[in-house]
Amino acid sequence: MAETSSDAFLQGRGVPVPLARIDETLEDLWGPAVARAGGPELENPTASRVVLANLVVERLTPETGTLRPVIEAVVGRFPCRAIVIRESDDQERKVSAEVSAVCPACAPQANGEPRVGSERIVLRAGPQALDLLPGAVRSSLETGLPMVLWWTTDPTAHEKLYRDLAAESNRVMLDLPDPGASVAALKLGLAPAAGRCVRDAVWYGMIHWRELAARLFDHPDHHAILRRIDAATITALSPDPAAPPRLALWLGAWLAGQLGWEREGTPELSADGAGSIFKARLRGPAGPIALEFRTEPTPADLAATPRILGVSLAAAGDRGVETYQLHRSEPASPDVRILVEAEDYCRLPSTVHAETPTPAQRVATALEFSRFDPPFEKAAPFLLWLLEHAQAKRP
Repeated sequence: MAETSSDAFLQGRGVPVPLARIDETLEDLWGPAVARAGGPELENPTASRVVLANLVVERLTPETGTLRPVIEAVVGRFPCRAIVIRESDDQERKVSAEVSAVCPACAPQANGEPRVGSERIVLRAGPQALDLLPGAVRSSLETGLPMVLWWTTDPTAHEKLYRDLAAESNRVMLDLPDPGASVAALKLGLAPAAGRCVRDAVWYGMIHWRELAARLFDHPDHHAILRRIDAATITALSPDPAAPPRLALWLGAWLAGQLGWEREGTPELSADGAGSIFKARLRGPAGPIALEFRTEPTPADLAATPRILGVSLAAAGDRGVETYQLHRSEPASPDVRILVEAEDYCRLPSTVHAETPTPAQRVATALEFSRFDPPFEKAAPFLLWLLEHAQAKRP
């Protein structure tokens, strides 16, 4: 293998390779730079090749600029063989491939230790050859390791390809736009199948809010309060404030699933130029529940992605209404203020640090979490119910 090809590979630049020779070529390209578990000892390896899983990344769109840094961040935290499938304008019935290393410059760290490196395989097929991609993916897998499918576009646009790859995956992670993903896309993507689990990456974007809300009632003396909750309000920012973002709906669905609420009535959406209010009626152990989502436009100085601003829970008490609130001090602030106003609840106001997870952190968290997630399974039907009515009623 030419030295220049090996250098390009280690620097993260794609090296074209015949589909049938991917593994053989990777061995040559890593060459003397990498130390492998169980392989010969090297005096000065610049990288340690580690692969924990096969991560198949679907990106059947022309735009890939935002995906590359996310993949590199994910692989840096969760070393894996990344197999990226792309659609090209090639009219031939063939799949082309290129390989590159994924390890920041593959240079030694300051302390002399080698960096952890993995590899990226890009498979490209034209419109007439998309049906060849499952076979090409299958032949590119690292033997004996689980396969994770990371799907980033509307699965209804390539339903057969999605179903073929999902059927062979140990787990599937949907990373669809928020806002922007349709109910049909979520229903197809989240449909259960034997032997695999499916998760929505947005679910992991509100993990801090779930933890903070749960902690309010951790003490056994406070468990009874959960049965008395009769109202919940979730406030969020969104670049499209005409309807609540999926991030906020997932948080409401999580509350409903965990607290044993049942759907009741038809949710209503009202919107104006300043945002929207989405109201849903449910029923809890003690009676009706009013679940409300308030959505405001994302300020120009913040990233155009959904962001939760606060959660407020209300419960009927012997001395009146009790409130349990979590609110960001400012829209851009990572700090969340905790305020409880209840006669028999002893807690001083406090502030905790809760950064909004980046796209890479969401995906990495999804990969690291257990395949078994009962709260997600309970929340998913509520999410689809809320999303269906929110999209149907938006102006």
